[in-house]
Amino acid sequence: MEQPKIIINTSMSEEDYRRFLYISVFKKNKFTLPFLVLISLIGSVLITLSDGIISMMRFIIGWILLFVIAIIVTVFKIERKKAQRIKTDKTGTFHGINTLKFYDDRIVMENKSLKSTGELRYDQFFTVAESKDYFIFYLTAHQASLIRKKDVGNLKEFKEFIVKKFGGRYKRL
Repeated sequence: MEQPKIIINTSMSEEDYRRFLYISVFKKNKFTLPFLVLISLIGSVLITLSDGIISMMRFIIGWILLFVIAIIVTVFKIERKKAQRIKTDKTGTFHGINTLKFYDDRIVMENKSLKSTGELRYDQFFTVAESKDYFIFYLTAHQASLIRKKDVGNLKEFKEFIVKKFGGRYKRL
């Protein structure tokens, strides 16, 4: 019987999920911050021009204020999504141990508490991203699974393995 190259036991806490949401909004999507800057700029121009008098001070203050409001709204949406996911979680996603077995051609995922097993070939993944604290395996552009770096035994070996298997679909955030 074939032996896995790497075995990782990992879990996801509510805080891990929260951090993942912030990563996906602000780091994975490089257009989020520029978009918020642009929208607040346009809003500030419209507000400044509505009086018929162009005041550079009002323009800059308005721009900053609208940008701060846009960031607050984005953060609020992230926190609300996290709270809703935690509240509606019936599958035991949080704090359950997931065992991931990495073979030459596939990953086998097991969760004993849920009595579930899944298997995916590396070519079935959309992409893999690495952040400061996580490896994020995207099954689709919007569905992902986390591996906490602190749960990985030999981080250097695992990263080399992942980069080799995913090639151009691996990216550092």
